[in-house]
Amino acid sequence: MHKQSKHSFRVMEVKYYKVIDSTNDEAARLLDGGLVEQNSSFVVRADYQTDGRGQRGNVWRSNNAENLMFSYVFFPKKVLASDQFFILQAAALSVADYLKSRGLPDVKIKWPNDIYCGMRKTCGMLIENAVSGRFIKHCIVGIGLNINQKVFPESLPNPVSMSLLTKKNYNLDEEFETLCKILEQKLTDAEKNPNELHKKYLENLLGLEKTLIYRANGVFFKGIIKNVDNRGLLTVENAESGETGVYDFKEIELVVPEQQKNTIGF
Repeated sequence: MHKQSKHSFRVMEVKYYKVIDSTNDEAARLLDGGLVEQNSSFVVRADYQTDGRGQRGNVWRSNNAENLMFSYVFFPKKVLASDQFFILQAAALSVADYLKSRGLPDVKIKWPNDIYCGMRKTCGMLIENAVSGRFIKHCIVGIGLNINQKVFPESLPNPVSMSLLTKKNYNLDEEFETLCKILEQKLTDAEKNPNELHKKYLENLLGLEKTLIYRANGVFFKGIIKNVDNRGLLTVENAESGETGVYDFKEIELVVPEQQKNTIGF
């Protein structure tokens, strides 16, 4: 593991590594070890992760120094543990807004917080919150954003990068700074106006009032997202039977076109 000296990013501290196991894990170690100033946001960034983690226990794979991989740590002023879905919404909207500002096409949030361009995944997140009493003590927002990578493992069903979509190459330092500024502002605003945040999240949600293919309890079906509540629970209507189901994280998944050839009847 090779660690470069830390440098400052605006009002935040950035700890930058050439190679690390996981930026989320390192952020947690720094917090647990008292190696960072409490109640002061900071970022852990790496060129390469040997054990990057994603949602659903997946591994986040990324080529060396081609994408953005970082964990943004912040300390909410007074966010109840029961309201932690607002953090997730703010983070997802930050990346969506950033991609839109860069001219990426058809940017949507795939519930709960993957970011898609069309039906292809460009960003994944892993958000881990620490709770103290009734409130969130701190949040670790892990972000993996495909920027310049051109070739991906065949095992990934639908990856895409900004560069593949726009035919441009990007300066990672510049993109990092721009995205962090948006993230910082969005997380601050989230505490002030959670209702507006939730409204925008729904407006950007992939599959809202549209028929797509899902899998739940091992069964494939055509479903229509009807709502996501303030706790993050997803309501999906079966397009054929009209019945609705409410799902928590990991209980339902979207089946992207590249995976549909393995389903029966679709």
